[in-house]
Amino acid sequence: MKIRIGLFLLFLLFILGFLSLLSITNGTIKIEPKKFYNYLIMGTTGNPIYDKIIEKCRLPRTIGAIFAGMGLAVAGLLMQSLFRNPLADPYLIGVSSGASLGVALYVFTSLLFKLGIPHSIWGFITSAYLGSLLTMLVVLSLAKKVRQITTLLIVGLMIGYISSGLITIVISFSDFIGVDNNVLASFIMWGYGSLSSITMKQSLIMSSIIIICCFLVYFLSKFLDAYLLGENYARSVGIDIKKLRILIILISCMITASIIAFSGPIGFVGLVCPIVARLLCGTSKHLYVIPTTMLIGAIFLIIADILVRPGIIVPTTSSELTLMCPLAIIGSPIAIIIYIKRGKMGI
Repeated sequence: MKIRIGLFLLFLLFILGFLSLLSITNGTIKIEPKKFYNYLIMGTTGNPIYDKIIEKCRLPRTIGAIFAGMGLAVAGLLMQSLFRNPLADPYLIGVSSGASLGVALYVFTSLLFKLGIPHSIWGFITSAYLGSLLTMLVVLSLAKKVRQITTLLIVGLMIGYISSGLITIVISFSDFIGVDNNVLASFIMWGYGSLSSITMKQSLIMSSIIIICCFLVYFLSKFLDAYLLGENYARSVGIDIKKLRILIILISCMITASIIAFSGPIGFVGLVCPIVARLLCGTSKHLYVIPTTMLIGAIFLIIADILVRPGIIVPTTSSELTLMCPLAIIGSPIAIIIYIKRGKMGI
């Protein structure tokens, strides 16, 4: 099994590398792969315009898509392990919406009181983290009273709708506090999920947080395997269930918050990718599932990010689609098929 999964991971890495090249060379202005090769070797394509496009737009965006996809997929895997159900993920149970509300309140209150910090990177991450953590605590408190995961997911969706409504109210106050229309437009675009405005600094900070969190999750793989077999079994092998749950919540919220802070809420990656990874691995052992989930998440999101660019899906348009457009179209049918056939699939 180790050799088979190892070869499969190498295959996924090859696909990811190929898609990364497509991501950097494709868009409104196409860049030949040879020119990008020159950029990697000599530090320039020979065209200053192309150099600027790669440095300011394509490279940060590609790095952001890769690590955001990895992070969302791992966060989804943690949620599914925590609730022991394949239909749990940060987006569906309202954690992403809570993080989005935290960012919205941070941006508009800082503008309202003229604090001058609406663009602080750590302010975005902290507010998103607090919002996601608060929502997660609400969901967990309800989980103790509600035994059916379907009911819990409906509650999560309702929390998401409440958060979306509150975000709309916050945005409606933009005229009152005199928010610039460009800032408002970019914030609305962010609210639907977009990597178009991510900078290299933001991308590197987000990537660093996700890498650290993924390493922590990897070290927890044996504990997660035991937890999947039941709480009684986990206790019998010496695992502190309460501490493990707290760790899962803190890590998943940190991953979700760091991504949402810069890209907005992104759905379906955390739901679909862990399930696909388990099916392809043929096992639920986290030692194998975690790296597979990470690579599938990166591939899924980078494909979506390429598709949303101007001129890709709609050849005549000059405006960009939101990430939820391709993710929902691709992810929803997969989620429906998995839900209907989950008994036969053994998940």
